[in-house]
Amino acid sequence: MMILGENVNTLKVIDSSLRLFVVPLSLGSMWLTLTNHQNNEMYGKIEFSNLKGLKFLVSISAISAGYAVVAVISSWVKNLMNKAWIFFVCDQVVAYLMVASGGSFGEIVYLAYNGNPKGFHKI
Repeated sequence: MMILGENVNTLKVIDSSLRLFVVPLSLGSMWLTLTNHQNNEMYGKIEFSNLKGLKFLVSISAISAGYAVVAVISSWVKNLMNKAWIFFVCDQVVAYLMVASGGSFGEIVYLAYNGNPKGFHKI
C-alpha cells in the first residue's frame, strides 16, 4: 500500500486506524458523562461528581484516548518503540482498566434498577 510515497505495511495501517477510532469514541463518552445531569424527586440532583464509578470511567477513557494517540505516533516514528511486546503489554493494561471501569459502572446500573432508599450522597 502506498501512503505519502512510501510502501507501507497494510497491517500497520489497519492497526493505526483502529487505534485512532478509539480517540473520538473515548472523547464522546467523556463528554456525555461529564455533561449529563439528572434530577429526581426521590434521589435529588445526580451529577458526575456524585459517583466514583463515573469518575473512574472518565479517567480511564482519558487514559485510553491518550494511549491511543501515543501508540499511533510511536508506531509511525522509526526507532521510537520497535518492540511489539511493549505494545502488547500496554494494550493489555488499558484493556483491563477499561474492563474495571465497566465493572465500576455496574454500580450505577445496579442503582438505576434497584434504587437507593437512603438517597444519594457525595461519596
